[in-house]
Amino acid sequence: LDSSGKIQQTMNLRLAATLLFSLFAASEAGTTLLDSSGKIQHPIPRVSTSSGIVSIINSPGTPSILPDGDTDGSYLSLLEDEARPLLCCRGSTMNTSSAAERLSLCTTSLVSNVVIVDGITDGDLERGLRDSRHCRTLTALFRARHFLDRESRQTLFVGLSIDEVTEDTTKKVTEEIDDIFRAVAEENPGENISFTDLYDLKIVAIQSPGNAEEVLSEATKTAKSLAADNDTGDLLLATLISETYSKIQNSGVSTQALDSPAVAQGFLSCREAYAKHAKAVRAKIASWKARISRGLVVDGFGEQAEALLKRVLGGLDADTLAASGLSIVSGYRLEVRTQLQALLESSLEELFDDQVANLEKSTLKKFSRQLLNQQTSKMESSVDENAAATRNAAFAFESGMDSLEIPSLGLIKDKYVREMSAKLSETLAKFPDSPESKLKQLAAIKSTTSKERKPTERSVDLGLDLVAMIRPDGFGSLQGYAGYQMGGSSITVGIQNDADDPQVLAQMGGVRPPLIRVQPKLRVDVEL
Repeated sequence: LDSSGKIQQTMNLRLAATLLFSLFAASEAGTTLLDSSGKIQHPIPRVSTSSGIVSIINSPGTPSILPDGDTDGSYLSLLEDEARPLLCCRGSTMNTSSAAERLSLCTTSLVSNVVIVDGITDGDLERGLRDSRHCRTLTALFRARHFLDRESRQTLFVGLSIDEVTEDTTKKVTEEIDDIFRAVAEENPGENISFTDLYDLKIVAIQSPGNAEEVLSEATKTAKSLAADNDTGDLLLATLISETYSKIQNSGVSTQALDSPAVAQGFLSCREAYAKHAKAVRAKIASWKARISRGLVVDGFGEQAEALLKRVLGGLDADTLAASGLSIVSGYRLEVRTQLQALLESSLEELFDDQVANLEKSTLKKFSRQLLNQQTSKMESSVDENAAATRNAAFAFESGMDSLEIPSLGLIKDKYVREMSAKLSETLAKFPDSPESKLKQLAAIKSTTSKERKPTERSVDLGLDLVAMIRPDGFGSLQGYAGYQMGGSSITVGIQNDADDPQVLAQMGGVRPPLIRVQPKLRVDVEL
């Protein structure tokens, strides 16, 4: 511009248009709504919200083509325009945030149908939004919506100070904004709300007055549509600002410091680290359970469990190390670590108990089988062999327990070894009366008695079997039998005092049975 105020022709046309738009935007007077102390400035102009509210958040120190409605000491201002009333809010900086800054951002987030976050430069994109001042701005916006308004939808325009928004840029910015939202959501874990549940995201280039006008026009149409969907009625801006301001102060959401962008990342890193390590723990536990369910034990389980404990908890500590120095995140980090440790320890204790049960079953089964194998008719040798079998079984169980112990969890073998010794002694004491033992004894007797004499020369064997029954006076309270066998002859004597029993008398036709009854039997075995 020369001294007459005319544009020199040698100026770049695009730069000239940008400058003209900026001068026009800057010339528009703004009305302060919230001053630098965070107080509402009355009176607020009578502006209807029926057509929706569009808010522009500019980044301090970054030139903007969009109107900023800046007035001295204003954090939130109203820029009145016949076509569209705009709210202009001061964005956050990397310096310590003030109460006024947090109040203005939270108020903007709750009263607006459309929010335009402007001033994202190439440098911000290169470093990443999570490490820029815009992360603090977005954190305040998301926190207010997530805590106080999870019902209505809002459209978020992200203005990039670049010539063209590529597909890669859109993908990168979308992912970073979603990460910031998820980090904020971790502050309120009871609500399962995603970014897409609350926002429609539009990433646009704002590099020229033409871009700016297109964005403002689209934002105005979108705000009007959203206002109609929300059906808030013809509410005055003054009423909406006052009610929202009180709601924010009563909730205390604006008292939470925006801190550095690392806080948002800290919450997210804790959550992601927990998810990663919990998944690894469940996978390992599942593979062990599959083996244990078949009645087996995991070789070297104790050492593997100790190594898993150390690796998982150490890995979580390493992955969340950056969050340990952040006071707002450190408590959540400790809570996440406690949850992971509880998951790991409870799973290992359950696996330990299951394997002890499997080891006990297999030890007792082998012990019973060994007792059965060495069962003989010789008492002295059997006692010695049973004592040796008991010692071997106890030693085998203790050796197996050595590989299962997890000392750091207090899972040691002493108690279980004592219990196993008692169970082995009990099994040994009950073994002679066990079905297995009786079956083997019966089989041995049957084998002995059923042996056939080898065919020899022809022979004739005679045998006499005598059966005697003694039935003295009485009513059947005494009964017994005795037998003796010698060679091919045998004698069997029975006694039963039932001579006076009415049933016996009835069977005998009213006559008492004889005192002694003898029945001889001659047996002749002829082998040809």
